[in-house]
Amino acid sequence: MKIKSAIAASVFVIGALAAGTGIANAAWIGNYATYDGCAADGNSPKTGGTQWECVQAGDGWDLYTY
Repeated sequence: MKIKSAIAASVFVIGALAAGTGIANAAWIGNYATYDGCAADGNSPKTGGTQWECVQAGDGWDLYTY
């Protein structure tokens, strides 16, 4: 039983690390109340990012540039 638990925990950790690699290379710009506001700044040349993503957070939308 302990070996199965250790394997399951290892698989979970590897999956969590793989899922986080996309945001690991991103720069957080700010938090916005609406998606439209986030997307407007994402498209703005002032953010400095040619690629951007708005990620829904508990308190609005977070803008990340890559």
